[in-house]
Amino acid sequence: MRYFSRLSTVTVLLFGFTGIASCSSAIIGIDFGTEFIKAALVKPGVNLEIVPTKDSRRKEAAAIAFKPKGPTSIEGTSPERLYGSDALNLALRFPNDVYPNLKPLLGVNATDESVAAYLERYSSLKLATNAERPTVSFQSSASPDGQFALEELVAMQLASVKASGEALAGKGYVITDCVMTVPAYFTSEQRHALQTAAQIAGLRVLTFISDGAAVALNYAMNPLNEFSLSTPPKHHIIYDMGAGSTTASIVKFSGKSVKDYGKKNKTVVEVSVLGVGHDRQLGGDLFNQKVRNFLLEKFIDSPAGKRLVKDEGKPIGEILTGKSYAKLWREAGRVRTILSANNDAVGSIESIYPDVDFRNGKITRAEFESMTSEYIDRIIEPITVAIKNAKLPGGLKDIDSLILTGGASRTPFVQKAIIGLVGEDRIAKNVNADEAAVIGATFRGAGMSKSCRVKEIRLSDVSVFNVGLRYKSESSENGKNVSLYWL
Repeated sequence: MRYFSRLSTVTVLLFGFTGIASCSSAIIGIDFGTEFIKAALVKPGVNLEIVPTKDSRRKEAAAIAFKPKGPTSIEGTSPERLYGSDALNLALRFPNDVYPNLKPLLGVNATDESVAAYLERYSSLKLATNAERPTVSFQSSASPDGQFALEELVAMQLASVKASGEALAGKGYVITDCVMTVPAYFTSEQRHALQTAAQIAGLRVLTFISDGAAVALNYAMNPLNEFSLSTPPKHHIIYDMGAGSTTASIVKFSGKSVKDYGKKNKTVVEVSVLGVGHDRQLGGDLFNQKVRNFLLEKFIDSPAGKRLVKDEGKPIGEILTGKSYAKLWREAGRVRTILSANNDAVGSIESIYPDVDFRNGKITRAEFESMTSEYIDRIIEPITVAIKNAKLPGGLKDIDSLILTGGASRTPFVQKAIIGLVGEDRIAKNVNADEAAVIGATFRGAGMSKSCRVKEIRLSDVSVFNVGLRYKSESSENGKNVSLYWL
């Protein structure tokens, strides 16, 4: 796999761990994940802060919903929009106009198998036919023309985050500049789709930064992590397992002497992403699906489930509704979270079907780990691929530590597999797994903005896809194609 590298300069002025100062305008960093959206803000005279939701939470579920109009609704007005957990709660009543976990669909052709998998999970949602564009659009009664393009739905979520950031910044601040995280494997089409959504939301994307590079910047910000000319470079693995995908990035941290003003030299920290490995489907959602299937089988075998099948005279798959499956998925996520800290959990769903409850769906951690054992090799594969792509002479022996980020990385059997590969003594525990990426992205934005006076950290990020251009030469007499590639 070949890599396209981009060298850039990032700057910050540190006060404690996350302080950034001397900015004359507000800048927001956004970590747009599959399951959650996180944002952080830096503005004049205020340290870098996480943007809270309206419920004072530090992250928001990545979902948007439209509440159906009632009999008292004013004619000509738009349906009420709900975001985050409020949107997910509405899925239990109106699953046909609730849109969660949209990130994997960005820039993807509507015929792609990932779209089919998404619709299988959210069976109440329907694709809309759009002759002008091959990407995803959804049917929706909330739209004046009966459909929403995926970018529009994402833009609404980003606009909500922007509004929360402006509320935190205070009166008189209008946020226009942002930096957004993306997986290193995102294609140009996927990045363009996210950029389009940001533009619709009124945001100018200063740059995209890979998740691994963002976490690496956050790690380099910590004054306890010193890098100088007298110490050898350090190599760390940033292992990020979220809800929808897994990425491992090999990052080199070193001190470097560069020319300062006049004839003086100065030492700066250089952060270089050397190699990346990834799995586009491996993540918390895949584990949730196993739990969801387990709970469904438990219900089918329960007295209530058998009675329902007998009364309806049809297979359970033809009986349960979109609301039923929304409740199953929600309970599966809750149960899996409990199993990360406990040896067993019990799944229960009120009104999984009208007047039918599901009780006592007990599952042990051992059962959960048995049903997910097929993923063990996939858990460590991104690490081995990243090591290979980084071309380190000593391979895994050259790695100083592994930094775990992403919510699904807390899963015990995931950590056990990783420890089995790198050893427990090399697992770093001084990075906030939830917020490292968004802090690093905001950090990057402060460095790019002309309104911030800051200290230098140099970043070399990567994309795992070649960037190329092919065109027909006009000056060629024989009309042969000429290919140009930037690698």
